[in-house]
Amino acid sequence: MASATPLKDIDEQFLQCCICMDQLKEPKILPCLHRYCRDCLKKFAKKGAKKIECVTCREKHTLPKDGIDGLKTDFNTRNIIEFLQLQDSVKVDPLRTCIHCKRKLKASAFCFRCNDFLCETCHEFHASSSIVKDHHPHIFSLSEAEAANLTIQKLSSLREAPRCQAHPGKLSELCCTTCNNLPICIPCTYGEHKGHNLKEVTSLAKIQREMLRSKVADLMQYKKKAYKMQEEIRKTKGKLDRNVNKEEMKAQERLGAEEERIKEEIRNAEGELKRKQAELEGEVKAKTSTRKKDLKKKMKKLREEYELICEEERREVEASFKKLQEENKRGTERLQEGLCVLNNEIKELLTSLKTQKAEQARKIDELSDQFGGIVKRFETVTKTVDCIHAAEKDWADVQCIPDVCKAINLLREDGEKGSTGLENLSSVKVRGLSPAVTVRRKAGMSEGVESVIDLPSVERGWYINDITANKDGSIAVIGNASPDQTHLTVTNMRGDLLQQKVIRGSDPLWSSKCSFLTQSQIAIKYEDKLGIYDMRDQSLKLATVKDVISNWPSNQRVDSVTTDPTNGNIIVGCNNRNVYVLNNQLKHIKTFTLPAGIKCADDIAMHEGGLLVCDSFSKAFAVTVHGTASQVKYEFTKPTIGGGDWEPMSVCTDQNGYVYMLWKASLFSSSRPLIVQYSRDGGQIEMMREVDGNHYISSMTSVQTNQGEKLLLSDWKPAQILVYGLV
Repeated sequence: MASATPLKDIDEQFLQCCICMDQLKEPKILPCLHRYCRDCLKKFAKKGAKKIECVTCREKHTLPKDGIDGLKTDFNTRNIIEFLQLQDSVKVDPLRTCIHCKRKLKASAFCFRCNDFLCETCHEFHASSSIVKDHHPHIFSLSEAEAANLTIQKLSSLREAPRCQAHPGKLSELCCTTCNNLPICIPCTYGEHKGHNLKEVTSLAKIQREMLRSKVADLMQYKKKAYKMQEEIRKTKGKLDRNVNKEEMKAQERLGAEEERIKEEIRNAEGELKRKQAELEGEVKAKTSTRKKDLKKKMKKLREEYELICEEERREVEASFKKLQEENKRGTERLQEGLCVLNNEIKELLTSLKTQKAEQARKIDELSDQFGGIVKRFETVTKTVDCIHAAEKDWADVQCIPDVCKAINLLREDGEKGSTGLENLSSVKVRGLSPAVTVRRKAGMSEGVESVIDLPSVERGWYINDITANKDGSIAVIGNASPDQTHLTVTNMRGDLLQQKVIRGSDPLWSSKCSFLTQSQIAIKYEDKLGIYDMRDQSLKLATVKDVISNWPSNQRVDSVTTDPTNGNIIVGCNNRNVYVLNNQLKHIKTFTLPAGIKCADDIAMHEGGLLVCDSFSKAFAVTVHGTASQVKYEFTKPTIGGGDWEPMSVCTDQNGYVYMLWKASLFSSSRPLIVQYSRDGGQIEMMREVDGNHYISSMTSVQTNQGEKLLLSDWKPAQILVYGLV
């Protein structure tokens, strides 16, 4: 704002107290830059309270030692209000008692040094006399009293320097920066403020203004983003509605399809029963026809024998048919039970979707309210900064600008912190159906490798230690690029390079990890560091585990990382039973311990609210987690084919809830990989696929493509991805 800004351009609400809704009186300014009457704050604050909550933005602030009185006075605002009151009083009654001649005449001027009115005659003397020449800069002609003609800079120049608090009879001449820019007089420099850092007000004000301009320029970079958040929130809420409607339609369609499939199986079973009955009758009759012909020739002699054979035939048919009936009844009952379970689970799914929608909408509304407050704080900061630039009052600036800069820093932090997590609010968690619903349905996997994805962007000599994928089909791999570098490469099913980040440092144990946290954020681990890579701006936030998690044991290391996208959490497994949960800001939320039968967590994956754990001691488990407690749900069956000591290396799930585990057995000098598909409850092995021993498979994940869901296996060296089809 130009320094010639007229008073008429100041918004009246800027000069209004939000507590008494009247014009500010002795305005005190909080660290959030909102202003209130001193007496209003005293009434609002609890007696003896150490903190106060801002009425406008609800920010909580710590009070100085002497309470409300210790808060800084907004000199610029107070000067404007006092002038407006002076202006209004002259309009009501222009006759005033002159400070010199003591006659009640029409006031011609006001001396801010004398703090009183002057008549026209005394005004001329006061403005020309050398006796009061130090008053000349502080004399204001009432002919210029219209706000349209008066600027904030002009008003600020009329005011004299503030009085020293310790010596009210003396004007302040210096600022004590040790005491928060307190105005002091010369005698104070030999007393209470001796040895403090003292500054001349003009030079200090210049420094503070330069700092403010830098802070404001920095803040403006984020202002546009904050103002756009309202539109982003509205779009996110709309996306949530569309996603929920889409999932509801999918659930209804699946219910209809499953119901029709089960009815068709019942009809097929009934038809199969009738066919087998006819076949059975034909087989039995053919078996006894020769004997019957022989017996008919000897009918008279062998009648009794013939009747016994017929009875035997009838009983055999009845017994076999009864057995078929019982089997058909059991199958029909299983299908009916499955249909009932499906119907109940679909109802629970729809209820869950409504509950999640309400919860996500509540969080979006909270975020909307939060950013509404942030936008209001932006407006308050902008108005305050404009007022400071317009007034350029040294004494007021050195008091106010440090607090404005603090408020700008806090506003930036709140804006950045509030914008995180918005992406997750448009999605809902859809739990897979229980195994009982599709008891007759079999999972499938291609017999061998469907295709191989070559990664030309991963240079020769680089390795792949881990792989992950998101719902959009983006694939991320991580591994050592050199003895002192790690690469994170993002590609697709064609092997095209989407993004690549080379990071200083590498994992000596070849155990760097990655897992998609959101559609655009990837949680990573290498060496003793945890991080979040953002594909939107290709930024990487890193922290050592000792900085993130207090009391980190010296002999403990991170062995595995997975994510819980629904709750926006990162799960960290170690070379012991400790498991740590972090949020999307790399803040430690909680710790829980794996059950006693588990030694460590070489690889982990989320499954139905619990955790799948690959233990390097030749075992794998499904674990349920409740708060900080956990227990084994079941242990996975270990493969026994071909001999060798099988060890679990990697685990993942598909969209139908089936579990896939990579096992390896060391035979002589080679490593033999085996993919095992388990049922959704982990109770049985559905199928196994042996991988060519020439491939060194380090990890695997699943991904949804236009051709259906695929299982991806990362080949450690050379850097390539093997693709299996899932049915």
